[in-house]
Amino acid sequence: MASFAQHVNGAVITTGVVIVPLHSASLLDVSQSLIALALGLIGGILPDLDSDNSTPLQIVFKIFSIFLPLIILLSFFGDSTLLELMGYWVLASLFLHLTIFRIFTSITVHRGIFHTIPMGVLFGQIITYIFYNTLGYEILFATLAGLFLFLGYMIHLLLDELVSLNALGLRMKKSFGTAFKLYEKENLFGTLILYILVIGFFFILPMNTDIFMEILEVLKGVRVY
Repeated sequence: MASFAQHVNGAVITTGVVIVPLHSASLLDVSQSLIALALGLIGGILPDLDSDNSTPLQIVFKIFSIFLPLIILLSFFGDSTLLELMGYWVLASLFLHLTIFRIFTSITVHRGIFHTIPMGVLFGQIITYIFYNTLGYEILFATLAGLFLFLGYMIHLLLDELVSLNALGLRMKKSFGTAFKLYEKENLFGTLILYILVIGFFFILPMNTDIFMEILEVLKGVRVY
């Protein structure tokens, strides 16, 4: 599999290259371009959440263990004293680490269902839904937000597959075919649930085919030589 640095560099470079023509065509402004770059980067490291010792997993759970308890405390325990809040915060952080973190790492398998194309689609759909329904962005940018996270996700899977190829020896490593795939053969039930979620999101997401055609027209006009 590719290293963390390779995934970050691959996602940032690819996302940046795609952002340029979209920005030039006024489909993205400067602030939206920066958000798109961040989403591409996030998508580029998301698949490794299923690795128990991965850097992305450690980062995500550290962020959650700090900020999620803070949000809960401010929402439900705002009248408590400072010492009480600190105590609640420590207990909540320990609870998250000793329960949610351990449950997640015990039920996920590296290069399992997280390393599938439909999982990337689902994450992209979730981002589109959040940006449109929760954050109130217009449909164009909400769609692009989901697409950029999906792009970063696909770059991660493709890099893992490319590293599985031994170009000099003209042979494949045993890991070839375990990253860029449509389903997880060791978790068919989970794959079924995943596809049901993907199909379900298509019914609740804002869909506009004209937007996809406009994006494709811009990218088709980019010279690659």
